[in-house]
Amino acid sequence: MSDLRLDPINQQWVAIARNRRDRPMEFVPMEQLRQQMICPFCKGNEEETPSALAAYRADGSILLNNEDLSNWSARVIPNRYPSFSFRATEDRDQPDLGNQSYGPFEFNHSQGIQELIIPSSRHVSSLSELSDRELQLSFQACRDRLEHAKSLEYIKHAMLFMNCRLAAGASLGHIHYQLLGTPVISESVTSRTHRAEAYWNENGRSMMVDLANWEIAEGARIVDSTDNFCIVCPFASRFPFQVWIIPRNEKFNFVSCDEAVRNELASHCRNIVTKYEATLDTPAYNLLFHANPFGAVNGQMNYFELFPRLTIAAGFELGTDIWVNPVTPESAARRLRPED
Repeated sequence: MSDLRLDPINQQWVAIARNRRDRPMEFVPMEQLRQQMICPFCKGNEEETPSALAAYRADGSILLNNEDLSNWSARVIPNRYPSFSFRATEDRDQPDLGNQSYGPFEFNHSQGIQELIIPSSRHVSSLSELSDRELQLSFQACRDRLEHAKSLEYIKHAMLFMNCRLAAGASLGHIHYQLLGTPVISESVTSRTHRAEAYWNENGRSMMVDLANWEIAEGARIVDSTDNFCIVCPFASRFPFQVWIIPRNEKFNFVSCDEAVRNELASHCRNIVTKYEATLDTPAYNLLFHANPFGAVNGQMNYFELFPRLTIAAGFELGTDIWVNPVTPESAARRLRPED
């Protein structure tokens, strides 16, 4: 059992994930371990992972409950060492106990979901190596698993992300997305959602769409733009070469958007990673999908974020939450723009 514990000073939730200490890589030099391991995500090694929740073939057919995995292209599995305990099927109709008190503290038995979405049966080490079809199917799988998370009454928010390479937090060389659904909403997500809702209520428009349109008109930090998306190095970038991919439709929803729009979004993500690797000597990077908590209506804050891991947060950043970025977003945007 894992616990979510609330820091009463900073109002931040912390997952005390006891079972993650059992991961074979937790206290072993990572590169040494990775050289010794058989990749559990490659085709032919399916028995090295928990049973698949779903798998996708190149022809678009979906396999459920670990049925014939002989020709899969993308695969979804539960995390063997989750930060959050999965609620058993027989308990899903039981009332959620919510936050509980312990002296001056609050905690929540962290029942949630933690899934891995493997985008290719080939051994691929970066988003840039995926074929068009692998990229599209993997984003479809991400979309489907987000829809599933939303259907679970006890899940209030879900985070989709990818850690690529060791410095970005990856424990395996074979890239994979992760989906974590939680029974609580972090202070950061709550604050962001409240600001978006307040802006919507005051202006009748989306804060993110207005920001995207202003950036496109101004131009200095724009990497690229289309009718559907604005790709920009944000004005107050926390990290060198940080990129936001902002939908220009204020009603954009990753789960319900058209397939063509989702495929375009996937291509933008891959293009940025490809540019990172060409420009910055193949850095580690993170890909995040920021979304409102389930149930939020107005002021959608749905956007993708990418950043290479070029700097390390030190005492000042960790102590103040004020970030020091040595690269201006204007110069980063110039280097990341597509070549004519």
